[in-house]
Amino acid sequence: MSSSHLQWLVTRNTSSFVLKKRNVKQPFSREPLHLTNRHCFKYSTLVHKNVIGVEPAKDKNGFVVVMKSKKKVYKPKASMVRFQIKSGPRHTLAKLSNIVKNGYRKDCRGAVLKKASAIIRSEKTRVAKKAKPAKKAE
Repeated sequence: MSSSHLQWLVTRNTSSFVLKKRNVKQPFSREPLHLTNRHCFKYSTLVHKNVIGVEPAKDKNGFVVVMKSKKKVYKPKASMVRFQIKSGPRHTLAKLSNIVKNGYRKDCRGAVLKKASAIIRSEKTRVAKKAKPAKKAE
């Protein structure tokens, strides 16, 4: 197994997940489990061993946490461990922060919580505002 830096140097320009656009300085990435969709070494899920991702749940209730296990490295599908967290917005973020604190990279903890809170915010139903009655002209 080679180092993650060497893997990044080889795959950064030739990856099929890179999405380059005109007049955009930083290219985007379509990698699975990517936290910010920015094509950079820090958030790359292909080269790092310790990866965590947050996806919306299929039943629109909570989110699914996907972690790459260290045991089945050479079997990509079997190496992903998925579990759903759904117990209210504050409680789910507290659970996720406890998961992230124990055994995940310190530099990406904020991005995980930010993505999870954005998913929770998007699932929230919005109440339509009532229209105010028009004032009578005198």
